[in-house]
Amino acid sequence: MGVLSLVCVMYLVVSGGAYGIEDAVKLAGPRLTMLLCVVVPITLSLPTALMAAELTALMPVEGGFYYWVKAALGPFAGFAEIYLTVLYTAVDMAIYPVLFSGYLSFLFPIGHVTQFVLAISLIWISGAMNLAGIRPVGFSSIALTVVLLAPFAIFAVVGIPRLVHFAMPPQPLLSPNFMGALGAGLTVVIWNFGGWENLSVVAGEVEDPRRNYVRAVAVALPMVAAGYIIPLAVAVSRATNTSEWSVGWFAHEGYAMGGPILGGWLALGGGIMALAVFQAAMLWVSRMPYVLAREGYFPPAVGDLWSTTGAPWKAILLCCFAFTLMVPLGFVTLVVLDVFFYMAALALEMAALVRLRRLFPNRQGLFVIGGGKLGLAAVAISPLLTWAATFGLALSQGDGHLDFLIAIALGATVWPVYILATRLYGGPRESSSEIIEDDQAAALSVSAD
Repeated sequence: MGVLSLVCVMYLVVSGGAYGIEDAVKLAGPRLTMLLCVVVPITLSLPTALMAAELTALMPVEGGFYYWVKAALGPFAGFAEIYLTVLYTAVDMAIYPVLFSGYLSFLFPIGHVTQFVLAISLIWISGAMNLAGIRPVGFSSIALTVVLLAPFAIFAVVGIPRLVHFAMPPQPLLSPNFMGALGAGLTVVIWNFGGWENLSVVAGEVEDPRRNYVRAVAVALPMVAAGYIIPLAVAVSRATNTSEWSVGWFAHEGYAMGGPILGGWLALGGGIMALAVFQAAMLWVSRMPYVLAREGYFPPAVGDLWSTTGAPWKAILLCCFAFTLMVPLGFVTLVVLDVFFYMAALALEMAALVRLRRLFPNRQGLFVIGGGKLGLAAVAISPLLTWAATFGLALSQGDGHLDFLIAIALGATVWPVYILATRLYGGPRESSSEIIEDDQAAALSVSAD
């Protein structure tokens, strides 16, 4: 996969357009949501992207962040990383088929049964596309990114008068249940802005990943930030009531501003977004069972590759079955679980970033985060402080309170599952440190040639 395809797949994996941010406006209010959409790219997205770029340059292998954590912190930490990733991707991937059918229901009067059938169809169509290999996914992602950006570009152009005469909605920034509102709104915003390290899992299938990953990040990050902030500013300008906002509200705003054509285009774009993000995410999610099998934590047969395309076909089919079972769950519950598991895994990756800088100081010719120890500390700590702000959910009296406690309980199962998987399948038999050293030697050899 070349750099242009990588940029588009990265954009789809992280964002896919402003769709999905609407619930944050309802939960936290427009003022706080706008503030979070400015702050989170700086405190979470940029540090995560820099971490991913540095560690992908150091270790551009299939399995990405799993091997970073394993090499830095040991086998159990590596397993915890991939286990938490499996947990958050299982709930995350269930969101997009639901969004797909939900956005289409804005255009067509379809019942719940039809919506369920459409959601299941999305899963298996995306699975079939991924069975064809990484290149078709990359090429289709370029086209889908253009299709997704177009309606929001028109939305922004039509909304220029709102931007020129921008007026913040009257709802106050601080509400009586501020900690709960902050935790709930920030959780939705993190879900929309996270995931910059995910494509490291397929680094072995990317052309010149040491250089192209950081190039892709430099292009995709401002695309993602602008893709949320501009449409959101247009939509909330002079809004008198945001209590009814939910997934799909941009279509309503488009209808109010540009009539049925713009409203319908944004609704159709929401369905396409769900398809695009899901099939792009399936690209790296399906590698998780593959890596687990290769590392001795899962049945070895799951690691089989299809001789025709090189895709891990059994892992892809396993993911399709699992996601089909997750479809009935609710949006907000899924997002709360998703973000808790994702941020816990990110904490391990940041620890690995610091540890690997000490273990492998020789980075000649590789991308390294600047600023010395201070820059490294800022990158490692700021996402964790952002995550800590979501803990206000534990103090709230809303639905997120129970979801947060469930997330903690599920995350605590990592140790017994690790013991069970190790006893059943033997655990890892290969040193991640040796992988890094061999990979660095191969890179130096290529440079010399």
